[in-house]
Amino acid sequence: MLRPRVARPAAGKRIAVAALGAVALAVGAAAAVFARADKKTAIDASSIEGASLAGDPLRSLRAWENATRAKTDFERSETSATALGADPYAIRRLEASTSGLHPQRLVGVLRGRSALVEIDATLQEVGRAPAPESPTGLAVGRDGEIFVVGELSSDVARYRVSAAGIASTGAIELADVHAIRDVAVGPEGAIYVVEEHDGRLLTLTAPAGVGRAPPASRLETLLCHGPVRVLRVGAAVLVNCVLDHAIVIRPVDSHGIPVAAGEVRIVHDGPMWGVAALPDGDGLLVAVGGVEDHPLDRTEGSFGFIDSFVTLYRVAGGQAAKLDEINTSELHVVTPKALSLSRDADGGVELTAAGYGSDRQAFVRWRAGELTSPSIGTRAVPPGSAAVERLADGSFVFANSLLDAWVRVPPAPREPAVGGEVPPLVAHVDDAASSARSAQSRLGEALFFTTLLAPWDRSEGRLSRFTCETCHFEGYVDGRTHFTGRGDVHATTKPLLGLFNNRPHFSRALDPDLTTMVDNEFRVASAKSDHDPWFSLSTSGFPWLRELGVAGDTLSPLDLRGAFMAFLVDFKPRPNPSVAGRTRFTEEERAGAAVFRDRCESCHEARLVADEPASRVAFDRWEGLVMSPAGPVVWAHDDYEKTGVVPYVNEKGARVVSLRRLYKKYPYFTNGSAKSIPAVLDRASFAAGVFFHDGAPAGAVGLADSEKAVVAAFLDLL
Repeated sequence: MLRPRVARPAAGKRIAVAALGAVALAVGAAAAVFARADKKTAIDASSIEGASLAGDPLRSLRAWENATRAKTDFERSETSATALGADPYAIRRLEASTSGLHPQRLVGVLRGRSALVEIDATLQEVGRAPAPESPTGLAVGRDGEIFVVGELSSDVARYRVSAAGIASTGAIELADVHAIRDVAVGPEGAIYVVEEHDGRLLTLTAPAGVGRAPPASRLETLLCHGPVRVLRVGAAVLVNCVLDHAIVIRPVDSHGIPVAAGEVRIVHDGPMWGVAALPDGDGLLVAVGGVEDHPLDRTEGSFGFIDSFVTLYRVAGGQAAKLDEINTSELHVVTPKALSLSRDADGGVELTAAGYGSDRQAFVRWRAGELTSPSIGTRAVPPGSAAVERLADGSFVFANSLLDAWVRVPPAPREPAVGGEVPPLVAHVDDAASSARSAQSRLGEALFFTTLLAPWDRSEGRLSRFTCETCHFEGYVDGRTHFTGRGDVHATTKPLLGLFNNRPHFSRALDPDLTTMVDNEFRVASAKSDHDPWFSLSTSGFPWLRELGVAGDTLSPLDLRGAFMAFLVDFKPRPNPSVAGRTRFTEEERAGAAVFRDRCESCHEARLVADEPASRVAFDRWEGLVMSPAGPVVWAHDDYEKTGVVPYVNEKGARVVSLRRLYKKYPYFTNGSAKSIPAVLDRASFAAGVFFHDGAPAGAVGLADSEKAVVAAFLDLL
């Protein structure tokens, strides 16, 4: 089966398609390359320079890993919610007509600092206010009111901005809603909220007056798994459901209320990370950026058919028609999250897509009335673009989570720039804690989220240019159950947060430590690239590395592996929204903890370090640890078990999986056959002292309905 290739520029068009800078392979010993003073999770560069010794070239990295584990306080470690930096996550323009401010004024959220900030056209911060904890969603109404939501808060915070600064105007209280991911507003006054925990879309109206109060009205719909983005465009609400691999589009009535009649679902084989839409007559044009619509193929020992694509649809009359699709990995635009769709003065359609995982921004233009054979161009923009806003002058501003910065680039060029491209303006958030983070950990984050891990990968045939996030959205999962290439074994994607205290790694448990796992990731990521995975990199091919504090000329194989490890040490699970602001179990949760102790904990042990039996904590300490922000218990051990979930990934069975943050891990079981936690508990049973997750023999005894209910309540806290 042939994949659609990238659309080529129309004849006569002079659109420059720029390639990624050449990457040089360096030979010999590496120099010290980290310019910043490494204060946290830093590997001594001098200790790894001479590590290529006879026997084990990774010996010094293993020694560092073990020494770091020995001195780490896993009970009190800082989580990824704050440890990874300021994390600019969303950006919106303020209209001068409603704010009285300069037309180029913007607001953005800092996910890692729980702040709403105001920035000017030069990307300088001119105002800041507290926001809901771990903010991820930001919307601006027609009257200029600003709405902000966060993963660790149950409020929709409201603000206004004036010459005097940012002022709170109250909050909409949603006490029973957890893991709110995004918010949008409609011209009728309707407010749309999506929450990841239960997969709901909530439609609200704001209460009158200033203060914290329940919504004036509330309508909720159980919509999908993993809703992370909501948009109101024209007469429709759009929701991006990452784990269901779907964009759900619902029409709204005259009051802005979404209705089920006429719902359209755009469904792909894998996740979509970005979406943008534009009214088009009686319908919408919808652009999505995601992994290619093809099953992941592991049969050749590499990752096949996981290029990044942008696809254009027209949605009208209850149907979605595909108009065009473009392989953006061929353009070096990988994991496109930041999409913008608009019309030009001639009525043509313009799409821009920036890669979170690569250093290019693509411009796609379809002529009016001809939504095929577009012209395409690209230009340099640093990787890490989480969101984009287009300003009145046509320029683009990105919230860049990787660089902890705001980035601005000029309007899309109509012709190749004379004298070369105008470099982007990069304004780092002024944040002391971000500055204190080690440059090695920052480089490791880039290895995880960009193509730096395997820079020579190609997009020909089944080959793909990808990043770790292609299959691990924000480090968690993609909702897929893929064929492993071994026998008839299928497996779900596993989270990559929290690996440091959860070894040996993955279902087959073939990587005994982080050092081995990281080395193997370089190997498998580079498979079929025609390059040795034991490579050095010239930093001149990646000028954006300077923004991370990386200096010098060359990164050695050990520099790269050490940096990846330093990041994974810092990459701890985010706090559980279900325990945010709480310190005690409910009676139901307490009863569930007791049933779990008696029925489940012999496998899913209350260990702080999965392969250290001595780290197992007593039952009377569970409440304090579970209800802490870190939620540090792994709920696993380091051995294999056979619980009836077949086929087994290993002849010994499968490694006991961690139960941390289960709402993030859909679907469940190694083979993905359970679609909910109640479905998992329905299959649990016991026979002759043996526990079964599935396939129990006749006469086995399952959990009572009352036990299932309380265990589910307890599991929700982990």
